[in-house]
Amino acid sequence: MLKDKALIYGAFDPEKVYIVEHGYVRLGTTQADGRLATRALLGKASIFGDLPFCPSTSEQSGVAVASGETYVLELKRPVLEAAVHQDETVRQILLEIYGLQFRFLDRRLQWQFVMPLERRIATVLLDLMCFGGKPCPHHPGYAIDIRLTHQELSELVLAARSNVTPILHTFRAHNVISYSRAYICVRTLDALAKIGGDVAGRQDASLRSSPTHYPPMYTRTK
Repeated sequence: MLKDKALIYGAFDPEKVYIVEHGYVRLGTTQADGRLATRALLGKASIFGDLPFCPSTSEQSGVAVASGETYVLELKRPVLEAAVHQDETVRQILLEIYGLQFRFLDRRLQWQFVMPLERRIATVLLDLMCFGGKPCPHHPGYAIDIRLTHQELSELVLAARSNVTPILHTFRAHNVISYSRAYICVRTLDALAKIGGDVAGRQDASLRSSPTHYPPMYTRTK
């Protein structure tokens, strides 16, 4: 169990694998001023560290920090690989997690250099909803269950905060999202997916399956 901003690791640690059981983990790099620049935000069931069956090198680097109260499972890579060989259920779950994370990475690679900024923001917000959403207590829609500042969102979409904030204002004016310092609420998933375009539109069909309950993509791994 980790408190907000607790350090999970400050450098690559061979043979250690981590799985998010609850909460969020920020992966990033430490800047010269000591501030963490967020490069990825991982939610429930995400896997990171020395990934099983993936090549590992001494050049791997980065920092992993808890975002809010977070529960993380720490495993030894050889032990997890042995379990995958012996248990078909474990093997299937690992394949599903890898598949979903690689889809996120594929979308990121697609929009990183060519997609307009408003589509990048919409896609990232949709991806965060995939880790789980809950009915928003303030407005109709679903609250993204992590506190996310404009600066942190800007780092995720590789843009300056001064460019991201006006787009969020536009989304709010069109009733696509609502937000405050404490939360971001997606008022309509369909409208957000439309802004994201084809890249976001190819997400799991469960994203828009019900107007009253949002089923997370990671339900299978509970």
